[in-house]
Amino acid sequence: MFRQLFRRFVFPQLLIIGVLAAAIVLMAAIQLGHTTNDETQFTRHLVPILLIALVMSVIAALASTFAAYRFAASHIDDIAHLFATAVPAAASKRPRADDGDRESALHDVARRFSELMELASKDQAQLLTIIGSMSDGLVATDHQQRILLTNEAARELLLFRTVEPKGKQLWEVIPIEAVLKAVTEASLTGEQKTVSVGPVSGKYLDVTVTRMPLRPAGFIIVVHDVTETMRYEELRKEFVANVSHELRTPLTVIKGYVETLQDGALDDRARAVQYLATVQRHTENLTTLVDDLLSLSHLDSSAAVPNPRPVHLGKVAQKVSESMTPQAHKMGHKLVLQIADGLSPVVGNPEYLERAIANLVENAIKYTRGGEGEAAGLIKLIIRGEKGASGETQVIVEVADNGVGISDENLPRIFERFYRVDRSRSRDAGGTGLGLSIVKHIVQAHAGQIEVVSTPGVGSTFRMKFPAPAEAPEQPSDASDAAA
Repeated sequence: MFRQLFRRFVFPQLLIIGVLAAAIVLMAAIQLGHTTNDETQFTRHLVPILLIALVMSVIAALASTFAAYRFAASHIDDIAHLFATAVPAAASKRPRADDGDRESALHDVARRFSELMELASKDQAQLLTIIGSMSDGLVATDHQQRILLTNEAARELLLFRTVEPKGKQLWEVIPIEAVLKAVTEASLTGEQKTVSVGPVSGKYLDVTVTRMPLRPAGFIIVVHDVTETMRYEELRKEFVANVSHELRTPLTVIKGYVETLQDGALDDRARAVQYLATVQRHTENLTTLVDDLLSLSHLDSSAAVPNPRPVHLGKVAQKVSESMTPQAHKMGHKLVLQIADGLSPVVGNPEYLERAIANLVENAIKYTRGGEGEAAGLIKLIIRGEKGASGETQVIVEVADNGVGISDENLPRIFERFYRVDRSRSRDAGGTGLGLSIVKHIVQAHAGQIEVVSTPGVGSTFRMKFPAPAEAPEQPSDASDAAA
């Protein structure tokens, strides 16, 4: 610190004092030269003047140096104390302003401020990264509703009018009147305001406006996309309505026949047998519906397949073919099974896989018209291998029929719960409208894919693709029996 003081304060003052002293000596010498011509006398009078000038210069230099040092030291102490006080208490280590080494104290203050500035820069970068990666939209404004900060999600959800919204008024950027009204109400009441907006470009939004606790206060606008929530809510309502409807129809029939039997029809044996057969049929339909609902509930609640093991889909298909052939023959259909050689096993639950294949075969039997000769219904159950797009091995299960087919209008919705292409025919066949939905859930639970190709009046082909790992885990001793 002394070197800096000497260079900045002491040296300039010493230079000025030296110049003044030299000027005084020069003027005194000139005056003496005019008053005397004797060189000895001139020298004798000049020496005291030089000594006095030298002594005065030294005294002035020392006084100036001391004053400059005291002023600089006091100034440095004030600066160090001021900056040390300004350092936030949250700093990892506060600088010491009362250190005897003033230069060290000042360097300590500067180092702490540098660390704080670097930390603030990192925190700001992290905050901007977090805000930018949010799926919810965020807009921050000042008290005059000028935009200070926003993210990409807000730009997309609120349909910004401009690419660079920072610094612009809120009404210049956001075209949604309900959002602007919510901000105005929040500014007047000071309370948080939440509004539902939509549809906005096909999306439904929940917008929350909060007044920031600052002076002057700005606003934080958070936008949440609730489109999926709305869709699930609609599906839930539709599902409840469908379940109620599916339950009401057989229960109404059962109730009516039971009351008829109680009113005296029980005494007429022929009529009683007929009524009881109808009650039994509808009771079985109810049981099937409840079983399907429980199956769907279990598939929804559990992402993992229970008791996974290596399963040979050829054996599962053979078992399904044997159980469904009598039903096919009864309807006047022919069920053909084709199994390729050398198929790899897939990892999954054999009961689930059997049910998925059986549901597809049963649907094919129900929606294929019976007949004789060339007009007879033909259902093919094909198990084969295939290489996927990435080169992985897949086992394909195809169920093809020459039945009524499905129109392009109905095709995207056939896997929805309770959706029926032909409602009257489905009920007559005893269908619950949940079979294809269960198939889709089972395929997805096994990390597979399901496709369908259909032409009205020609037939339909359902295709399930299951991944076959190169090395399947060891199969328990009873697995083959379970899958056979």
